[in-house]
Amino acid sequence: MVIFLYGPDDYRRTQKKREFVAEFSKKRSAQGVGAFDLALPDGLAELEEFLANQPLFESAKLAVLENAFAADAAKLAKIIVPYLEHKTTTVLISEPDKPVKALAFLLKKPALFQEFKKLSGELAVRFAHALAERSGVALDAAAAKHLAEVFAGDSWGLATEIEKLASFAPKITARELDRFDLEAAPAYWPLIMGVRHAELRKRLAALETLFMIGDPAPKIFNILAAQWRERTRDMAEYDVAVKSGKLEYDEALLALVLS
Repeated sequence: MVIFLYGPDDYRRTQKKREFVAEFSKKRSAQGVGAFDLALPDGLAELEEFLANQPLFESAKLAVLENAFAADAAKLAKIIVPYLEHKTTTVLISEPDKPVKALAFLLKKPALFQEFKKLSGELAVRFAHALAERSGVALDAAAAKHLAEVFAGDSWGLATEIEKLASFAPKITARELDRFDLEAAPAYWPLIMGVRHAELRKRLAALETLFMIGDPAPKIFNILAAQWRERTRDMAEYDVAVKSGKLEYDEALLALVLS
């Protein structure tokens, strides 16, 4: 099957993608999961090879595509269309935008598709309550409404703020939010994703903003290490360099962004 997740709410879209991967790995095996960055020159070829070959110890496969719309749309369509109704092979695509004409089938059955719009109003309030429950903290109605307004359209920021609030008290009221002097901060997770952008200028701008808001370099590095799979080998080498005293984390991050 082919699963297409799309829309500007990167947080909820990413969470849904992780749910699919986790469910597949639990029911099947992580050995059957392959991640492919189609912005890379060999991305399409590696994807095609993965889909064509049968794993030795696993009958099912899950191909997770990154930067799918950076690839030649016609070539990508030719590769994945045969798997639209496949029983044991799944192609998972997550993108912020709707597909171009050559990939319009992603928004039609038998493909499975789900849109993730930015939340506002009552939907954002409900989402704040859901995030709070998951983090083990209760929000009163006024606190949930205030957080939803401050982080309107920024689910990453809302999730990060609620995780921080969970460390202060088991229940948060609007009065306590005033005490914490909560203000809207730059959208944190979009900045993290910006460090991975294809354009050097945007990578540098995102990293500079993260440094300016005082985010610790080790924290940025470790988050990127978990998210930036196509640079796993590079990050491991930089991590060794830091731990051996050859680099500081901020120097490693700058070198990573420049490379």
